[in-house]
Amino acid sequence: MPPGFTGTKPLIPRLIRPYNRRHDAKMGTSTKVGGVPNKTTNIETKSYTRPKIAQPVSHLVKKQDVDAIINDQLVNEFDDFFIEAYSSSIVDATETFMNNKFEASNTLYFQDIPSIQQLFSPTYRISSTRTSGIVAYAYFTRSIIRTSKPTTHPSYHAPTDSFTIPQDCPVLIIPVWDYKDKVVGVVEIVKPFGSPDFTEEDEKWGQLFQYKFQVYSRFFLRAPANEPMLLDLLSLGTLDQIIPQICNRIQNYLGARNCEIWRIDLLSQKTFKYGFNILESTVEKSGIVGAALSEGAILNCPRTHLHPQYNPDIDGQYDEPLLFVPVTTNSPDEVYGVVLRGTVTGVIFTNEDENALCRVAPFITLAILNSHIYTDINTEFERSRAEREGLAALLEVAEILSGQLEIDRLTEVIMEKGRQLTKADRCSLFIVSQSRDRLITSFQRGLANSIDIPINKGIAGQTVTEKKVINIADAYSDPSFDNTTDMETGYRTRSILSVPIINNNTGEVIGVTEMVNKADMTPFTAWDAHLIQIFNVFCGISLENATLYRQSIDMTNQLRSFFDASMTLTTNGSLQKVLKDIVTNARKSVDARRAAVFLVDETTSTLSSFISDGGKLPATLPLAAGIVGACVKSKEIISVTDAYSDPRFNRSVDKQTGFKTTSLLAAPIISKSGEVLGVVEMVNKETGSFSEKDATMIKSFATFASVSLENARLKNIAELGSAEIEMAKYVGESERQSYDIPNRLVLSDDQKSTASSLNFLCTDCKGIGQVKILFYLFNKFKILERFSITNEMFFRFIYEVRSYYHDVPYHNWTHAVDVVEYVSYEITTAKLENVLTPLEIFALLLSAVCHDAGHDGFNNVYNEKSETPLGILFKSQSVMETHHCTVAIQILSNDETNLLHALNPTDIRKMWNMIIKLILATDMAHHFKMVKDTGALLDENTFDLKKDEHRMLAMQLLLKIGDISNVSRPFKLADKWCDILSEEFWRQGDNEIKNGLGLSSPLNDRNNQDKPKGQIGFYNFVCLPLYQVVARLFPPLEVNLNSVKANLEVWKSLAIQGQK
Repeated sequence: MPPGFTGTKPLIPRLIRPYNRRHDAKMGTSTKVGGVPNKTTNIETKSYTRPKIAQPVSHLVKKQDVDAIINDQLVNEFDDFFIEAYSSSIVDATETFMNNKFEASNTLYFQDIPSIQQLFSPTYRISSTRTSGIVAYAYFTRSIIRTSKPTTHPSYHAPTDSFTIPQDCPVLIIPVWDYKDKVVGVVEIVKPFGSPDFTEEDEKWGQLFQYKFQVYSRFFLRAPANEPMLLDLLSLGTLDQIIPQICNRIQNYLGARNCEIWRIDLLSQKTFKYGFNILESTVEKSGIVGAALSEGAILNCPRTHLHPQYNPDIDGQYDEPLLFVPVTTNSPDEVYGVVLRGTVTGVIFTNEDENALCRVAPFITLAILNSHIYTDINTEFERSRAEREGLAALLEVAEILSGQLEIDRLTEVIMEKGRQLTKADRCSLFIVSQSRDRLITSFQRGLANSIDIPINKGIAGQTVTEKKVINIADAYSDPSFDNTTDMETGYRTRSILSVPIINNNTGEVIGVTEMVNKADMTPFTAWDAHLIQIFNVFCGISLENATLYRQSIDMTNQLRSFFDASMTLTTNGSLQKVLKDIVTNARKSVDARRAAVFLVDETTSTLSSFISDGGKLPATLPLAAGIVGACVKSKEIISVTDAYSDPRFNRSVDKQTGFKTTSLLAAPIISKSGEVLGVVEMVNKETGSFSEKDATMIKSFATFASVSLENARLKNIAELGSAEIEMAKYVGESERQSYDIPNRLVLSDDQKSTASSLNFLCTDCKGIGQVKILFYLFNKFKILERFSITNEMFFRFIYEVRSYYHDVPYHNWTHAVDVVEYVSYEITTAKLENVLTPLEIFALLLSAVCHDAGHDGFNNVYNEKSETPLGILFKSQSVMETHHCTVAIQILSNDETNLLHALNPTDIRKMWNMIIKLILATDMAHHFKMVKDTGALLDENTFDLKKDEHRMLAMQLLLKIGDISNVSRPFKLADKWCDILSEEFWRQGDNEIKNGLGLSSPLNDRNNQDKPKGQIGFYNFVCLPLYQVVARLFPPLEVNLNSVKANLEVWKSLAIQGQK
């Protein structure tokens, strides 16, 4: 799908409306005054404060004043002028007209360029700011200026005006505005030195000119649409075809040296420059255009070298003007931009250039988006056509097989069709010898003699030993390739597609199909591999049992579904969809009313309804009841003619669904190891009863279903590791996609009560007990259901994050679960469900789980002093806490463990901000400042939970209390945690002494410990201030403060006893 395409809704590029951006850079311009060209010079400007004067009467031209001075001659003059302005250029027409009218030596038409706050004369290439000189004064005051001595005028500015007005020449300056009453230009008329002054009548004529200009401006200031060019821009083609065409058109149309087309992805901040290839970069490396794309506003830059983001590698060596116009599409996350570099005049881009580019930019973007769509549709069409041809050929092979009983002929037909489909030059079928030590070709094309090689030699041997598809683009670059045959025959092997043939019953590789050298000199594709894998199903069946092929004439439709299943599984397709398609065709083949696939769930002793075709079924059935249960137990096909007369039949299903079962056929799905994976069930044959032939067909399907299910299971184990095995013990198949706590992970009422209190010791519930705690706490706040986190995903997340916690005395997985429990207890006790949003509660719990992931048992000071890799990498920036954040990011970025997958982009950004800020806040280096700042806000009565920063501060304090929560638990538990923590301190101290680093804290000295004294100091200086400020924030949590105070008194008592 192309960028900017959001489904079937039409793509509508939209121009981002500009806002003015001032450029203070001085511009190099070429000036020409009085017919004498001057060298390129920098016009220095002098700013002045705009005069505070009443609006001049001169620009308010009244109808009666116009009528008083108009006559036929003037009418003709103006008509000629405006016809010329419409047919050529307003600049040329105005200057010619004024020169003739007043016998002027020079007339300059200054265009207003709002985007750069400049007044510009295209004819003489002169520009100046709006804030200096007589022309600027006329622009701001909208008044006509008539003077015989310009140098005496209060607004005269020599550095600006001397270039256009020879000293003391009569001057008449007329500002003009359009039909929208917006000043668009200033006309400066200069008579030769010594000429008569401009008169009052001339000034009145100027008012008439203003009036006429405003009336007719809607016609000659509107550039006509260049419809042929726009049609050319919208012509369909691939990007490499249309990009050069578009750029050349725009360069010629707007007189630019170069035209470029860019795009930015606002989420990733990546930029893309279109050309023969699309060049990817970042905003920072994309120069002026990168900054303009990021800001999304029109940019008219007079000189690129003076722009702060100028990058010579991107923006080139020319110091030239640049014009950028952005365009949005239906996608809010991307912006396109059209860039013009350099003008044929060598000066700047005018307001007319801006408007013209704004008009065509959306069409350019639409052309590119249409090109993306065109390319995708064309590619999809070609792919679909190839697949249709492949499937048609498969059907042809099936028809041929139905009439062939001799194995050699069957194999020859399949391989020839495979060679044709993959467009291979040669093909071979290697058969594993009975001794399983040799590979022998039974059929080959293009070879005079058969090939007999050791089973572990060459690509074919590798395919057998590794039992996988091997697709090699360059055979001679692969170390497993054996070029012996090439050397003997003079043939040159380039590409190879080698696919194993597997015995469906034993799982052993019995042969290999090898395709050599795709005809078009390209490598074999994934689709080629899929086709040959399907072919190999035929080969395996034909080699094992020719009789099965003779009996499969009536199974053509069913086999088509099996082919699709094989193809889908190799492309990571949905197993449920594959089996759904196959069981539907199987139902039709045996003429059954309904069909279903049930999967055995030993965890819950049930059969889960995995596939239901033709009607609804209960989600689960008891494993010990019904025909299906009997099929599992016996491992045999069961065919029932009258269901209600069979005592094994479970009538409750019909009662629940309202369906009447008459006949029934059930076949077990058995794995290679003999384990029953499930049952295929056909219900109510339309005519008569199920036959032996039907039973054979369903048994055949059950075999394919077994292979599919086992492949899916093996794939899960390979991709997801031991978590899959562990999950199978506690989460049933029917529970995986549910949000309700799995039966085997449910806590007892007493356990729930303990897990919601201060009297909770996490060390008492290690292993699966801690998993149960997390399931209970997250479901307590409906996190899984609310954020679409299935039991399967949450279990994988727990298993994954647990693997990152090291076996250290304190900062381990048990501590993480303990912090989650305490944070949950705080939320419940303070009734924070009514204060915090569900997303914020989710962030708190998730941060608690991940806050110490990857902790090595050593604090930040140690890591920096000993210069561990983490200490070097994250020096002076919360070493361990930053590391914990990176671990959390890694886990939550994995699709299998991404608990944030259901969030929209806005909530994802919020969530990551919260998680990272919460975890970083656990660094004790920030402890005292956070407590002090919060206390100050409370003292000033300015703490406000409606403010985002204050809400975050409150959440950080809740997590920090959870991190040191041991001090507020009953003293017996607090004392146990103290011993565990001390062991970790001593472990660090031993290393500090061993490595000669010196003890970073007295608490790290194993041989000089005063436990009560150390705890008293910790409670007084660290714990109590934190608990006090949180109790002020959330008064119900004062109970925890009191618990801390009570424990402190015990420590003081023990200290006194120790002194005695």
